[in-house]
Amino acid sequence: MDQPGRRSATGFLAVDGGNLYYEVEGAGEALVLIHGFLGNLRMWDFQAQALAGSYRVIRCDMRGFGRSTTEHVEFAYWADVAALLDHLGVDRAHIVGQSYGGSIALDLALARPARVATLTSVAGGIGGYRPDLDREEDSVPWDDMDRLWDDKNWGELAELETQVWVDGWGQPTTRVGRTLRNSVKGAVLSTYQAENEEGLPQALEPRAADRLRELTVPVLVMIGALDEARSRATGAHLAATVPDSRSVEVADVAHMIQLEAPERVSEELRHFIQDHPL
Repeated sequence: MDQPGRRSATGFLAVDGGNLYYEVEGAGEALVLIHGFLGNLRMWDFQAQALAGSYRVIRCDMRGFGRSTTEHVEFAYWADVAALLDHLGVDRAHIVGQSYGGSIALDLALARPARVATLTSVAGGIGGYRPDLDREEDSVPWDDMDRLWDDKNWGELAELETQVWVDGWGQPTTRVGRTLRNSVKGAVLSTYQAENEEGLPQALEPRAADRLRELTVPVLVMIGALDEARSRATGAHLAATVPDSRSVEVADVAHMIQLEAPERVSEELRHFIQDHPL
């Protein structure tokens, strides 16, 4: 049952060649939470519950994930988020993205700057950016992951993805709780096994990597201290390049910061948004 003063809604939005499943909870300034490629909107459940008492929290499954679908068409993830904001009558929002969702959030801020009040990148990427790391620094077996993908060896790929993104590469597989680890691995495996149509996602042009200094909104960058080297270097680059930004390193967590340190992420978001109201 909804708490007094809180409103919730779910639905599907038809977009060109696809359908987006979305959930909205709470009232107040709009706060959009964008998931990465290791799950769906459920990965933000804790933050949605924690923040819906103060904000209108908006989430959706991106195309090909969760309950959202796509046809074999060209589309842009950021444009889907913008379409959802249009559908919900939201002119401007605080945008948060985790992992690849951070790339989507960044692209939206560059493509539609008037729609974004603040941008938070939680272990997020930057379209077109790859840090210059040597093999000793970047020991993740990316080629093995590509091979497993090509072979459709979903079981081994899901386990390797879990070691990289949940455990933290080089960390023991017992570092995080079994429930959390199994939950993420199960979501990854079910997505791969479904072999849903992925469509033809189009990159923002020019790429975000070449446009970071265009950002005029406040930016919060959250980095997991145990995350793999590329992600940490990417977060550091974003924070160092964007004029109005600050970074927060979260100790003892890897890539899935919002799952490993849910209270910390919720509080950082709350304080950041309060400092930069719409």
